[in-house]
Amino acid sequence: MKKPSIRPVMTAAAAAACLLPMALQAQTTLQAPAWRLGESTAQPAGQSMAVPMGQSMAVPMVVPMSPAQSISQPYSPVSSSPDQREGLQFRAMAGIEHDDNILRTNGGEISDTITGLGLGLRYQKRVSRQQFVVDAELNNYNFDDIGTDYNTLNYSAAWLWQAGERLEGIASADRRQFRDVTSNGAIAGVNRRTERNELFEAGYKLGASWRVLGGLQHSATRSGDPNSWDGSLSQNSVRFGAAYEPATGSSVALRFRRGEGEFDNAPVASDFDDNEIEATVRWIVSPKTRVDARLAHLDREHSAAPARDFSGVVGSLGVNWDITAKTSLTGGYVRDLGSYVFGTGGHLSSDRWYVGPVWRATELITVNLRYEHETRRWEDVTGTTDAGRRDKFDVGALGVDWAIRRSITLGAQYRHERRSSSLPAFNYRANVIGLTAKLTI
Repeated sequence: MKKPSIRPVMTAAAAAACLLPMALQAQTTLQAPAWRLGESTAQPAGQSMAVPMGQSMAVPMVVPMSPAQSISQPYSPVSSSPDQREGLQFRAMAGIEHDDNILRTNGGEISDTITGLGLGLRYQKRVSRQQFVVDAELNNYNFDDIGTDYNTLNYSAAWLWQAGERLEGIASADRRQFRDVTSNGAIAGVNRRTERNELFEAGYKLGASWRVLGGLQHSATRSGDPNSWDGSLSQNSVRFGAAYEPATGSSVALRFRRGEGEFDNAPVASDFDDNEIEATVRWIVSPKTRVDARLAHLDREHSAAPARDFSGVVGSLGVNWDITAKTSLTGGYVRDLGSYVFGTGGHLSSDRWYVGPVWRATELITVNLRYEHETRRWEDVTGTTDAGRRDKFDVGALGVDWAIRRSITLGAQYRHERRSSSLPAFNYRANVIGLTAKLTI
């Protein structure tokens, strides 16, 4: 007997989301928070500084990124987090980077200079109880020596809605494109990765502190690197749960997620089902300190390839500490599990931790430091040379931002990357120096 599918539910919910603006008479962007509306219960953010996506009744939420995003990118990602400025904003960016190992190879390194140009716009508007935010950016990258040019389109849009005094929610759509440099090994090529996430989630207040939650989500990834983390898959998920948030601002929640996924352009891998139960906590230690934690159990079953099944604990722990008026610190730990599409079985696991101090030297100058370490394992892998493979990534970065005018910001960054693998062909070191300029009007 054919198993029931959640796709009809997703289709019906998408149609309902399109009709909600008329129903409500509406007019025309670390780590995981607790019950926050819009928080993804898919595997948590690969980059520990998750991207803020919006607020509902002054409660923030984030959209996660895969472990592939943990390597720094030239420009900050788009964000649909509401800010103080409404209306339409335009921005233009220009940047240049020199990379002494552009292909991330072990031996025969090629240095290259990459120039980037970007245009973006942002629109934010509050109408009665509805909040709309759209942020989009188009970038072009040009490589002087290897002759590779490509464009990226990133967007983040959120509708934070409220109907009556008890029902609130969010509908959002996000797209991230970036250079995927975590698993190239000795392959001479520049890979790109695209991650999409569409979400509709609602919360109903049972009282001053209790809520019930329900939502639908579609996520998809595409990468030019076939060995990339959870590359070339798409998934639909249904989730529901309950949350408690007292007046202190701290919160705790329990959620269950059921997902159905499939791999594209990977005939050796089968469709899969996810069952995940998670507990999330946000603890407001003090006005200057916040702790976010997530603990979950993920069970992934592949319909026609049980050797690819896996289950285990995933989660994250993040701390944000405003030490003084000029200094702050973020740090944390993230545990992920993901599918492996080659060979005859196995999966991937990732453990990473990070620390990032920030010093606001003056009102105009900010200095950022960041160090991130990741250990990635190819577990129970059979049928390929990746069997038993273990990679260690170390990324350190120093950045300085200077707001020379209210609308003009200059930035400089140095970044060092290193991978040490049990397969020596995948070892590499890279040093990157970059300069950027940004105009916002």
